[in-house]
Amino acid sequence: HRDKKRDKEKVKEKEKAKEKERDQDKEERNWDRDKEKERERDKERNRDKDKEKDQEREKERHKDRERVRDKDREKNKEKEKEEDREEVDQNKEKDDVMKEGEKDREKIKNKEGDKDRGEKEDKEKKDEKKEKKEQEKERDDKKKKEKRSRTPPRSYSSSRSCSSSR
Repeated sequence: HRDKKRDKEKVKEKEKAKEKERDQDKEERNWDRDKEKERERDKERNRDKDKEKDQEREKERHKDRERVRDKDREKNKEKEKEEDREEVDQNKEKDDVMKEGEKDREKIKNKEGDKDRGEKEDKEKKDEKKEKKEQEKERDDKKKKEKRSRTPPRSYSSSRSCSSSR
């Protein structure tokens, strides 16, 4: 009778031990499941963080690209301004050269005008000299004629007649 009781107790203890073991296994499985879930959540959090970091990096890259574009735009604007300034300077130089050329032409015209005037004046002076010479010559001729006319015509004619009679 005691053996039966002992056997029953042993069976009960075994069942309790098995139950305990099952509970422990269940607990371990739950714990493992919880740990796995925790790991998954951590991975998800890390993925989200990585995504955020990537987004931040992309934003920074975008900003950098924008800065570079802005700098390029500024450089291009400066280049265009410089080209415009150079073009204005070149146009001014051309204008200056043209004005200088025009001044030179004016000077040449004035010189030619002066030269023509000078030539005219020279010609007028020459003409005046010629006129004076002619007038002097005429005066001299008149004087000579007067001298001739003052000498008695008789002697002239007589000498002539004499010479002719001879």
